[in-house]
Amino acid sequence: MDSPRGNLSESTHTESEHLSEDESLHDSMQEHDKNDEVDSPVLSSAKVVPKDTPSATTLPQLIGQDCIFLLLESRVLLKELILARLKQDRWAHGNLTIDEIGNLLRSQKEEAEGDWVSEIQELKRNLVSEVRRNYALERELGVMDQKIELLIKSHGAMGHVTKDEKGKQQKKSGKEGPVREKFDLSSSEPKRLALYQNLFYLLQTEPKYLANLVYLMSQDDMERFLDTVILSLFGDAYSPREEFLLLSLFKNAISREINSINTILDFCQAESVVPKMVVTYNKRKQGSEYLRTALGPVLINAIRKDVNLELKPSIVYQAIISEREIRTGEKTAPDMRNLTDDQIMQQADIRNVLAQRERDLLDITEQFFKSIIATMNRLPYGIRWICKQIGVIAEKKFGNGVASSRRTNSPLRLDVLKVTGYYIYYRFINLLIVTPDSFEVVKPTEVSINARKNLVMVSKVLQHLFNNTRFTEKWLLPLNDWIVKNTPAALQYLEDLLDVADPEDHLNVDKYVELTQKTKPVVVISLIEVASTHNILHQHIDELAKDPQDKLKIILKELDAFGPPPEVARDDDREVQLTLSSKFEERADDEDSNASLYQETKNLVVKLLKTMPIPGQSSLASTLSSGLEYAKANKNAGLEDNIRKISENLQKLSAQGVVDKSDGYAAFLRDVALEVANRQAIREQRQREIKRLDTTLKNLRRHQTYLNDQMAQWNNYLADVKAKSYAVKKKTKKSKAEASSVGPFKFTGSQLLKKGVISEAEVPLATLKKMTFQISSDMQGGFEVAASLAGVEVKALELQYDDLLQKNASGLTKVELDQITLDVNMTLHLLNKLFMGQK
Repeated sequence: MDSPRGNLSESTHTESEHLSEDESLHDSMQEHDKNDEVDSPVLSSAKVVPKDTPSATTLPQLIGQDCIFLLLESRVLLKELILARLKQDRWAHGNLTIDEIGNLLRSQKEEAEGDWVSEIQELKRNLVSEVRRNYALERELGVMDQKIELLIKSHGAMGHVTKDEKGKQQKKSGKEGPVREKFDLSSSEPKRLALYQNLFYLLQTEPKYLANLVYLMSQDDMERFLDTVILSLFGDAYSPREEFLLLSLFKNAISREINSINTILDFCQAESVVPKMVVTYNKRKQGSEYLRTALGPVLINAIRKDVNLELKPSIVYQAIISEREIRTGEKTAPDMRNLTDDQIMQQADIRNVLAQRERDLLDITEQFFKSIIATMNRLPYGIRWICKQIGVIAEKKFGNGVASSRRTNSPLRLDVLKVTGYYIYYRFINLLIVTPDSFEVVKPTEVSINARKNLVMVSKVLQHLFNNTRFTEKWLLPLNDWIVKNTPAALQYLEDLLDVADPEDHLNVDKYVELTQKTKPVVVISLIEVASTHNILHQHIDELAKDPQDKLKIILKELDAFGPPPEVARDDDREVQLTLSSKFEERADDEDSNASLYQETKNLVVKLLKTMPIPGQSSLASTLSSGLEYAKANKNAGLEDNIRKISENLQKLSAQGVVDKSDGYAAFLRDVALEVANRQAIREQRQREIKRLDTTLKNLRRHQTYLNDQMAQWNNYLADVKAKSYAVKKKTKKSKAEASSVGPFKFTGSQLLKKGVISEAEVPLATLKKMTFQISSDMQGGFEVAASLAGVEVKALELQYDDLLQKNASGLTKVELDQITLDVNMTLHLLNKLFMGQK
């Protein structure tokens, strides 16, 4: 498991050291008090003075005694605080002893929660079963759809034309052999088109491929890929399904990047992958709309303000000199032109100008800041969740495996907020402020040079605020007071925006969404994007998919049948619509067997600790041993079975490397302790999961009803198509009893060999030529071939017309029957002539 491993004894040992140190201080103080009693005449005299002579006790002596007692009390309080803090820290990290876990369990309020874990597992089993049923129905519908399409095509497009006839037509048109067309993904190559639809479905729904791929590209390729393919694949507009899949991609990328950085602040490096992905994400429609609608009015107001916010003294001074010279025509003395900033600041008029500009700058900056704070809930959900995910994953790595509590002032938590400020402000909001015309808030001609400079100054102040940093330039130091004043509000804002629900709850979409869709997802993508994605995947396939049976490898291998990855000239580029579909059976087994076994074992241990008195146990092994003795002594067969089950499960998990027996199952116990300590939150989470699974199961069953209805409709439609397609020739009048059947048509084996219908046979050639074959049909699309020799029937074979059409569409040239192999095209040609009214 990914559970962080730690040492329970280490935490206990540390706490003991603190206790020992406190006790030593306490003993030392008591010894000091004894010495004071001997050496101090004041205290000595106070000891011998009778209690009924208060006049002998002076005020200083009483104050001294009170101070000593207060000091002792403070020591005791300090000791208690240290103990409480250590205990809190241990509980937060799950470093509890067996006794503490048991005591905590017994102290918790009993709730009729039922066996929620079993209910969840049962729901998932039902879900898997329903998914398989639906998958089988969808496959049947797909086959039926293809049959209908082939029947219509065969009936309306002269399906009786043979290969020889096609060859003649090609010669007439001056074409010989197959001609490879340029890459256009048209319906003329349905298999190739289907494979690309399978490929992009796989890339969209399994984020591990793209998350790893972007780390294998060059910087230039990566930026182009992010700006084109990612936006095309996950859409520019907001869709809960696409948003869920895109955020899954981010989670995978963040998890990948965390392994290559040394501190959380490395997430702020512009050349790394995640910042570039965030910039691409923010370009989507919902990001632009937030900037335009939430902050656009403040931006326009700032642009229209007729102020100059330049604060560098030398620049301000030179501008004033230039204005004065132009106005008066008098040249400024050279020694007055080259003043230092300190000399300039000594001039009262300059100080007044700068003071007014500072007020103007902070006034505009304050308006921006208030708008940012007020519109937090209008921020795109995705960027908030991405920042939260960065913090959660980073804190688990750099914070000893446990995320920090919100609103703590630990250095790591402050770094998390700094990274959040970097992504929310610098990589998102700041872009609107410094390039307002890029978001169509204003026209480029409406932003003067002075207005752009003003906005850059506003941006600098806000950047320092959200980064929790201060100006060091002397001429900007006065702005630090405003930054210090507003830092608590900025940190609160960053904390609050991280407080978002998981995508499953916020978007009401989860991993099961693909299993209940009635309509297949569609993406619009350019041919160049399709070709470049294929090329990049082809280059890195061995790094992306090491398993020969990997889904990506299977699809690319099938695409290889069409030649190397295509290249598309810019002049030939155009947009195509891909209806995405899965090539593989969709599964709902989101848990592997190890995870399920791990959870089952935790539940059994919790049940054991809750019901059995086991004081003084130091390890899980000794607890199980004592528990087994207790169960046998009390003839509790159920408890004995549970303990044996725990031992068996731990052995299996240990063999798989999930738990570690050598450290006393420390990480496993920590997970148990955390689950017990956070039981209420876990209850709520399980209730939500049950509700989600129940909803998904209902959706699957509704979808199954829909599929069954579709199946019934398509069966009727297929029967109608067959009726229209099998327009049989009637050479003679038939009675009503004979009207439903056609034939038989008789052929010798020699005739069928000559026509090319029989291509191979296991019987001797001389015998085959003497055989007689009668072909008849007593149902639409079904044919019986009765073979006889010397008037004795040898074998009756069955053929289905739509099966032959499918083989033809799949590029198969032969159909193998018992001892005879037929040529697909020649057989279709013969059946068309005999039964379809085609000549």
